[in-house]
Amino acid sequence: MTTGEFEIRGQFAELQKKYKEYLPKVDPELIDELLLRQLENPSNPDPIFMVEVFTKPGLDTEKVRSYIIEKTGMSPAIYDNGTHYVTNQKLNLEILKEISDSDDVLEVTGEYTGGIGAYGASHEHREIEDTNGAASGRGRPPEEVPRYTEHEKKTSNMRIAAYTAAGIVGAVIIAGFVISGGILPNANVGGGARTVAPPGVPGVVHGFVGGPEGLPAIGASVIAAEQNTAYHANAFVSINGQYFLDLPPGNYVIIAAYPDGSSRVVNGFVVESGSEHRLDFAY
Repeated sequence: MTTGEFEIRGQFAELQKKYKEYLPKVDPELIDELLLRQLENPSNPDPIFMVEVFTKPGLDTEKVRSYIIEKTGMSPAIYDNGTHYVTNQKLNLEILKEISDSDDVLEVTGEYTGGIGAYGASHEHREIEDTNGAASGRGRPPEEVPRYTEHEKKTSNMRIAAYTAAGIVGAVIIAGFVISGGILPNANVGGGARTVAPPGVPGVVHGFVGGPEGLPAIGASVIAAEQNTAYHANAFVSINGQYFLDLPPGNYVIIAAYPDGSSRVVNGFVVESGSEHRLDFAY
């Protein structure tokens, strides 16, 4: 081994040690990818990643979902009985540190996406002992991971009951806002990752979000993400199934996120200055 090779190996080992000290629950490959993207584009210190967080069982998924929306402005997809949360969001080391420091978090992994869109879970949480005896969570390749299919999303009595229960929780929260004089249920909701709105007269996007058997999707939310600027906004669906968004002109991905973790996606939705659009979603 040459002196240069020895030095590189030493620096790499030191870097891995720092990862474990500073971000012990984060997949080193995610940290590597984040740092690489930041170095490649210093003007964009917060590139967009699909972040997957694995948690301890027994958490209140509605509280976790609300916390993620508050922090990122995006509604997560939820898998594995409320222990696997997937969010497309801006990412930096500070955000990873905050997630890793949570006592409820077991592992954090993810992939670079470059834009806010609809990306399903691609990892599973598994504890494996590496050659140094340190446990690390590794995921199977994306093509091997079970995903929700349209067949699996077909309604059943049990699924409708679970969905309705989650919707009732959302309705109670919404009603609490209205009764207490707070925001309307379909008002735009801000988050920590919200960017400055692009210039131009906003356009209006509104419509009906249907749940199982066509009933109003109480507790669902609609997220709009502009693909060139990463500006995003979201609105909760009201008790009668309606949502309303004021969006600056742009090219959007619009996602209806349901309480059970499923979603419906419309890509390439163009909003022009001062325009009005009706966009409905079916479960």
